[in-house]
Amino acid sequence: MSAMSASTCAISSLPYELLVAVAVASQEDCVVDSNWETESTTFKAEWTLSHVSRRFRDVVVGAPALWTLIEMDFTGEGSVEILNLYLERSRTSKISLILREPESCMTVDGLLRERVTEIIVPQVNRIQRLKIVLRAKDWDLDQEMLGPFRDVAAPHLEHLEIVYRGGEFAVGVPVAMFWSGAPRLTFLKIDRSTLQLPPQPLWMASITHLELLGGYDPDIYPAAVTAQCPSLTHLHLDVTYVPTDANRFHIPTLKFLYISIQDNERADYVSYIVALFDVPALAELILNGSHGDQVAFLLCLKSLPQSSFPVLTSISFICRGSCLCETQPVLPYHPLSSPPVLFPALSHLILINQCHAYALIKDILGPVSHPWPLLKTITLGAVDDSFEEVGAAVEDAVDSKCQHGEPVPEVRLFRVLSSLEDWDENSPVDVERSW
Repeated sequence: MSAMSASTCAISSLPYELLVAVAVASQEDCVVDSNWETESTTFKAEWTLSHVSRRFRDVVVGAPALWTLIEMDFTGEGSVEILNLYLERSRTSKISLILREPESCMTVDGLLRERVTEIIVPQVNRIQRLKIVLRAKDWDLDQEMLGPFRDVAAPHLEHLEIVYRGGEFAVGVPVAMFWSGAPRLTFLKIDRSTLQLPPQPLWMASITHLELLGGYDPDIYPAAVTAQCPSLTHLHLDVTYVPTDANRFHIPTLKFLYISIQDNERADYVSYIVALFDVPALAELILNGSHGDQVAFLLCLKSLPQSSFPVLTSISFICRGSCLCETQPVLPYHPLSSPPVLFPALSHLILINQCHAYALIKDILGPVSHPWPLLKTITLGAVDDSFEEVGAAVEDAVDSKCQHGEPVPEVRLFRVLSSLEDWDENSPVDVERSW
């Protein structure tokens, strides 16, 4: 018996349940979690496995759970046929959908809306995850894609993302979806657009994870959105516009906050942004767009009006691009003289591509610095131009601490090589030096 025949016989002898388990395991890295910068994956486990043998095909085709992860790009009749095939084979199972807007307008006016209305909307009762990718080229086309969802209810929807591809500064059509209710929605991401609140926004009550990324309408400041989310624990916010009379963010349940700010030459700007948040349960803060002088100003403050951070243990400060603060100083640097009073529980400090990082290190670990009793780790990311200088500052500071018999937190230094737009505490880093 040949090796191939033996393999076929072995597969044929496997019980039905095990065959389904093998197929499901093959979908773990499926397209639902794919990067938005890439199109559909070419490898589909359910298609590949259905060609292994006749019995395997019968098992795969007859297992609804293997046909619940669906992509649709509306570019031709073939994609519509595949969509209908998945909808048929998934039967009554809950489904996850990625809908991609076509590259150009449909050849027949209203065809996109018609397909969404007639094919997708009737399935809304079993949609569990929905991601819609728009092109930010044609607002009429965007409306055709989103409009049919406005007044319907999604009783099982848990995860919703509206993202835009195309130009960096493109801003899309306002998003108004599921105004009749989405009682199980916990994850909502709106990218480069404005979320239109329904007349009675009860559907936001279950949201725990919210991402509002750019494209704000000045009439809908994000605090008005977060006020409708009483269970919010994770917030990712692009602060592109702050009215002079801005309402503060009062979010008692929030544990994780990622703020991306615009470049600003005010020394107190980072402190001003942080002061907008009343988040007493916050444990982790990531601030993207800061400068080292602004970081020092914040850490020097003794208090902020109406804001306190009693349980915050981790802070990350990130600068997205090149900085001229050290060669063409605009902001005064405020030396740190004591541990930060604002953050009494701070144990993890991350400084990524920050100007004056060497000065911050000297102030935190130097021979005349006061101990930060709870500080356990310091993570530093530096570009090539400052890598050696930052490393030397750490070396001197650590040597001084050791000579005086004082405890030293763990320090890690890595070289910044890639984009910092989406850096967070889980981003992989290649640590070159550690102490």
